[in-house]
Amino acid sequence: MKKKLKPLVDYIILVLYSICMYILWKLCKLGGTHYWLRIMLPFVILLIILLLVRLILRHRGYRASYFKFRLVLFIAISLVFGGMIIHTAIPYNGALSWKIDDFLNHKKIKFIHNNIYENGIDGLINDIGEKNSLPEKIYVSDDFYIEFTEDGTITNIETMLYGENDKGQLKGFLITYDYKKDSKINIWLNEGEGLSINSDKLLNPFFAILKQSDYRKQVHNWENIKQNQTYSFLYSGKEKVNSEKGLSILDGDADGDGKYNTGLAPSKLSSGGEFSGYMASLYIKNNEDISSFKYLMEPQYISPEILENEHNSEILEDAKSSKRWITDENNGTVYTFVLDDKKIGYRLVVVDAAAGSRFYAFEKSIDSGENWKVINKDPFMDETGSAEGIIFFSNDFGFIGIQGASGQYSQIYSTKDGGLTFRQVNLPMDKVKDIPKEGKEIGLKLDDYKYLSMPESKGNKLYITVTSGEYESNGIQFYSEDAGESWNVLSK
Repeated sequence: MKKKLKPLVDYIILVLYSICMYILWKLCKLGGTHYWLRIMLPFVILLIILLLVRLILRHRGYRASYFKFRLVLFIAISLVFGGMIIHTAIPYNGALSWKIDDFLNHKKIKFIHNNIYENGIDGLINDIGEKNSLPEKIYVSDDFYIEFTEDGTITNIETMLYGENDKGQLKGFLITYDYKKDSKINIWLNEGEGLSINSDKLLNPFFAILKQSDYRKQVHNWENIKQNQTYSFLYSGKEKVNSEKGLSILDGDADGDGKYNTGLAPSKLSSGGEFSGYMASLYIKNNEDISSFKYLMEPQYISPEILENEHNSEILEDAKSSKRWITDENNGTVYTFVLDDKKIGYRLVVVDAAAGSRFYAFEKSIDSGENWKVINKDPFMDETGSAEGIIFFSNDFGFIGIQGASGQYSQIYSTKDGGLTFRQVNLPMDKVKDIPKEGKEIGLKLDDYKYLSMPESKGNKLYITVTSGEYESNGIQFYSEDAGESWNVLSK
């Protein structure tokens, strides 16, 4: 019996070795060290025992046959599972790849200069610079968020910084700190993927703002109102602000370019316009009752006229790139450009408004929106409401739509002379034999279908869907094969 069992020892060892390698691969693939090691432990113990037995047998002179065969099996098992384990080390292929990435790119640094009053954020950068080579010019990817207590102790940091090293290569630093979880700063290094140098995102102005501002006094004032609060700074580089409330403009050169504030004051915004400059916002965390305080350096004033011109240019570009229409939310004007000739544009302009209803004039441009001319003072024929849309399929052929304030009905008008005249689109609702089942289920009737969607062109046909409201999608479809001269119910 013993003679029969002795040859099996080597094969059992190979089986146990295979099981252990399989479990090790699972661990590298899925993670969960404690779970998989608990499963592996009995097999490892049994494997060690059998290896000891094999050594004892060898010491007593036992020599098993088929050594080369077992060696080939051992090498094959090692190569197969070894390759599978190595594959999990390739980025995004397994838990092992994340562990390797964490080992290579994750660092923890002792946070020594952790008081914003005493060290600003210079102390944070100095602490990081002790263990890492930082770029000379540092930029903020999105924003720099920092929390601190009334005595200046920093409690939380979240930011992504980046810059060019001495070889001109972009390097990124994801930085987090939470005093409740760890006393050290966590830093993840990356190669600057998706980042580019943006001077509007310089970090240095944040240093200057903290040095020049009286934020400590502001925190003290808030502390007198409400004690034991957490205070926050948010810095995103250059920002725009159009309200003087809570705004403080600071003197000094924020970015080191030799330019200073030229005597601008927050009151300048009382006449409209906006400031653009490096700005940091100070506020009380989770407190909406007390407004934030904004510190601005090197502001540039942008007049209302310039803002309006910039806005109009953006609207025109959006309208030219759109296949349908664009609505200017500032004034309700609706724009469209002819699909195959972007020099020709049309727009519905609000000329009067009352109680949610608007009266429109129809204008045309032949120079890509540089100049506009009224060609129809009453395109909706005394009908008032809110413009639903405007679309032209050629220079002269198009449609405009107007809807009621409730959004439950609308009317469409067509033109074939470039908007000089319009006529109402009348659909043969009397030929509709049935309404959508979704409408039946909620008790709708044919009379409830009064909202006409803007026409769509597919092939040589135009389609209009009639629904029970602006935001409904299920409706009755009509089509036209003669450019809107007549309409037919689309049977399903």
